[in-house]
Amino acid sequence: MISSRLLGVVARNAVQQRSISVVAGPPRVKMSKAEHFVLASIMMGSFVTVPLWILAHIREYRGIA
Repeated sequence: MISSRLLGVVARNAVQQRSISVVAGPPRVKMSKAEHFVLASIMMGSFVTVPLWILAHIREYRGIA
């Protein structure tokens, strides 16, 4: 009896209801060019750092050093 109640509660909550809406349009708060440049530089630097580190130390990884 308890298991059937529990199963009913689980079944009702199994399907999530989403109420998210995304509206495309102009930004609410504009970023300055300097802030945009700094954030883009940080993001590009983080993308490039690991591959450059691996290329710089490839001999160590292969055991040639």
